[in-house]
Amino acid sequence: MERLILSSAALGRALRDARREQGLTQVELAERAGIAQPTISNAERGAGIHLDTLFSMLAVLGLELLVRPRPEQLGTPWES
Repeated sequence: MERLILSSAALGRALRDARREQGLTQVELAERAGIAQPTISNAERGAGIHLDTLFSMLAVLGLELLVRPRPEQLGTPWES
């Protein structure tokens, strides 16, 4: 699975889809990641979560985060 993530909502959907593809419930993912199930629910809804929590979820799901420059046509929101 490879996706371009441009929002917290898109990240949440990607996490949910990866969890489901692996046949895990939110409770199972939470137990394996050492976090609470409501935190999984929040992440999947695109609500704010701590970066450490995100990395724990990514590790359990066998995913990684790649940061790279955006193509020029998309622009960069931090430029003035």
